[in-house]
Amino acid sequence: MSFQLLDPEKGIFLSEAGSTNTILKGKEFPPGSWILADFQSSGRGRKGKTWSILGDEPFIFSGKFSSDSNLSSPGLFSLYVGVAVAKAILSVYPSTSKKDLRIKWPNDIYLNGKKVCGILIETEKEGEVWDWILGIGANLYGTEIPDYLIDAGFITSDQNEKGRRARFLETLLPLLNDAVLAISDGEKRIEFINEKLLWKGETIAWTESGEQKTATLLGVNEEGKLLARTSVGNMVEFIDSPEDFRSLE
Repeated sequence: MSFQLLDPEKGIFLSEAGSTNTILKGKEFPPGSWILADFQSSGRGRKGKTWSILGDEPFIFSGKFSSDSNLSSPGLFSLYVGVAVAKAILSVYPSTSKKDLRIKWPNDIYLNGKKVCGILIETEKEGEVWDWILGIGANLYGTEIPDYLIDAGFITSDQNEKGRRARFLETLLPLLNDAVLAISDGEKRIEFINEKLLWKGETIAWTESGEQKTATLLGVNEEGKLLARTSVGNMVEFIDSPEDFRSLE
């Protein structure tokens, strides 16, 4: 299969947007287009959740890829994008090398136990062509977190690393294209994901048919599915995260 990648020359900069993903779904924006907005009033997360804008330098981005067929393991798209974002963070913000950077399956980035980036992938199909709309919302720099968002954080609060949004964009664009090429070529990047996987080895819990279930988180397999083992040795395979998916540790 082949992908049409993001074109550095097809960027659109907006001072304000409702949802950059929704805008980019418009047919007037060809594959390869991307948007970076200063403010987003209707940011969306997975399963209808909202994404709150935090700090002095939010990164509100959407990009449109296209492919000539669907992926055999579509769950890898979000994970490989997560790898690209993680590498961009580590490259642009040196202070993060001293922090605990984790990828939360399937689509979030955490630093020191705080969510600093969310990823939303949406697909649309027309004929034999698939459009992949990739949304990334990241809190690049800030110092104050609202009391009602105790699980959120910033990539950096270091004054010396302030003002790097443009550098982050320039670093991230080729990494995103590289991630998509890796998917297209069948290149495996699961090892990096499992090295950085949030809650790996911990006891996780979720609700199933009204009953709490628990298991030990093992890792992600080659198809991007999450694996866990129950206390009696049964394997559990997740293709999506339950609503109340959490660690008990």
